[in-house]
Order: sequence, then C-alpha cells, then structure tokens
Amino acid sequence: MKNLILIIIVSLSLVLLFAACGQAEEETGEVVPAEPEIVKPEIGSMVTIPAGEFTMGSDVRPGNPPLAKPAHTVNLPEFEIDVYEVTNGEYARFNIESDYKSEGDWRSFYKIGKENYPVANVTQADAKAYCEWVGKRLPSEAEWEKAARGPNGDAYPWGNDVFDWHNTNVSEHGIRDTQEVGMLETDKSGYGLYDVMGNVQEWTSDVLEPYEGGETKGVKAYNGKFITVRGASYAIKGDSTLLWSRHAYLPSAQYGIGFRCAKGGAEAPASE
Repeated sequence: MKNLILIIIVSLSLVLLFAACGQAEEETGEVVPAEPEIVKPEIGSMVTIPAGEFTMGSDVRPGNPPLAKPAHTVNLPEFEIDVYEVTNGEYARFNIESDYKSEGDWRSFYKIGKENYPVANVTQADAKAYCEWVGKRLPSEAEWEKAARGPNGDAYPWGNDVFDWHNTNVSEHGIRDTQEVGMLETDKSGYGLYDVMGNVQEWTSDVLEPYEGGETKGVKAYNGKFITVRGASYAIKGDSTLLWSRHAYLPSAQYGIGFRCAKGGAEAPASE
C-alpha cells in the first residue's frame, strides 16, 4: 500500500512538472532555432578566383628543405578552379566514355559506394588527360596556392591559428583512408574550395623550380624532373604541411595523389 501511494505521488509530481514547463514555454513563446542547413555546391562545380596579387610562399615556416622560401608577390589573372577534388565517379565516367588507359592504379581506392570520394593513385598524365577531356586543365601551383589560402592568405583553411587535426583528414585524424569530398566544413578555403589541406594530395602543372632568390644548395629535387604536388593527405602528417608547402614527385608517382582542375587565366604550358 505504501509503495502504491509513493508511485501515485511521483506520477503526480511529474505531471505537474511537465505542465509547468509547458506553461512557461507558452508564456515566453521561446522557440529553439533549428540548425541551418548547409547547402553545398554540386560535384563538378567551380569557383572564380579574382585577378590580383597575392603572397606566395613563406619565410616563417618554409619547410625542410626550404622549398617555399622566400615569400614573394605573384599577380594572377582571373581563373576558375574546382570546388572539390575530382571524384571516383567523375574519373570512372572518363575511363568508360574515353579511350584513355590510366597509368595509375586508381581502382585500388575505389569500390561501389565511394563514387563521391576523391580519386587517388593517378599519375600526372592521368590528371592532365581527365582535365583535357572535360575542357579544363591542371592548375599551376601559384593558382592552387592562391585559391587554397583564400583572400586573407591563410596558413590553414581555418585561418592562421595553430594546426588542429580535428579540422582536416590528415594522418593525425586517424581515418587512415580517403573520405567523401566536402565532408569537413573546417577544411574549406576562404574562396570555397574543400579539402585543400587533407584527403588527397593534388597534382599541379608545374615542374618544381626554386623561387627567385630561394636557397638551392643541397636540394636535389631542383633537377627539372619533379612535379610540384600540393596539400597533405589522409596518409601525411598535417602538422608539417601548410597551404604554402611544396611537395615534389616524379610525374609517374601515384600513391594517394589526386587532383582538381582549373580553367581560364594564363594557361601555362604543360609540363613534360
């Protein structure tokens, strides 16, 4: 009997509590706002990067060896560049509808369900062939850096704060694989490019050469054979990569490397 009375008392207390809460909400009229829906551009979309000067490279953390030194001013005409890294779905369609035979083992990164993941394991020739097929081209490394650093010349997509592995798909994040393009709002440049810091590294059209006034002593990669690749990837430590960092690979390299396309601007001659 005592237990029954206790249950009745508790039940009445809860009813009164919910009623009071409902009355308070009616009196205040306060409504919790819904989270705004993020509407992202479609796969294949491009953004326009305005003409003008920007600071390329850095004297602060130029890397070891210091490939990104010295900081210098570059003036570029207006151009367009892909919002996302080229996806498996886009590249698969290219392979089906063209007669091009890929050099890279891109299928090792692809399986059904990963159509919107970035294509990886492509050589520079593969990247060039795709860009040409869609009426575009590979970006120069100056174009890539300007678009990635945004209008404020940021060191990271999220600004100039310290490196934070939560913000990008790099080795420290722990995913250890590519992820769907555009998943991380924090890895988006001020111009709207996604995954400029992580996911996959990206081919450019340029042979690696020293910047004017840059240090060349002991840098074996300045031999005319290496291509500049930008950004980090799921397999590379992000704390050693900034948006001005330069990586060098032979054009036949492929592991974990993808790309995005550009068009317009001052189209540089293709690298050999």
